[in-house]
Amino acid sequence: MYEVYMLNRPVLFIEKWTGSDSSFVLNEPDNKSLKDLPAMLRKHPHIERIELTASDVESLWMRYCMMYREVLAAGCVVENKCGDLLWIERNGKWDLPKGKVEQFESIEQAALREVTEETGIGKLTIVSELGKTYHTYDENGSPILKTTFWFHARHDGDQSRGAPQAEEGITSVKWHAQPTDVSILQKAYPSLIQLVQSLDLSNQ
Repeated sequence: MYEVYMLNRPVLFIEKWTGSDSSFVLNEPDNKSLKDLPAMLRKHPHIERIELTASDVESLWMRYCMMYREVLAAGCVVENKCGDLLWIERNGKWDLPKGKVEQFESIEQAALREVTEETGIGKLTIVSELGKTYHTYDENGSPILKTTFWFHARHDGDQSRGAPQAEEGITSVKWHAQPTDVSILQKAYPSLIQLVQSLDLSNQ
């Protein structure tokens, strides 16, 4: 199963329909249907999510990926000694620090570098991998599929104040207690909610 976010709505690549009445289902979609997904979501804002079903999910996913230029990124869900999580605020949304992987840089190195650059928080140690998220966007008319590798990292501190990277549109850096408050999740990108909640649960 694969899940990619388009226009902040999930598109699932699965073998069988989940039974959800909130999903728009396409069975064995052809390439035109895959290419038209963004236009369909723009035209129908009421669609909460799309389920693409196929007997060969891997083949469907590969056909889909070939329509995009892939960008690799990495980021961290950072926890301090008090158990608080590090968030950034950008464009009125709560987000997690992340960014593109540079040439000759490992994914882990990129994740730690991006956290420090975007938040000013250092003294970081990676604890574990948290998986990947996918989302799409347009860049100068070119469709992009961004694959972000996520890590659980610890900060050797407690409530250390950060310094938001203004040139990246970041307006604040804050620590928020776990479990993450609903008011934060409501202003967070949907692709990050499951990621953070899985960490919240593991710490209970």
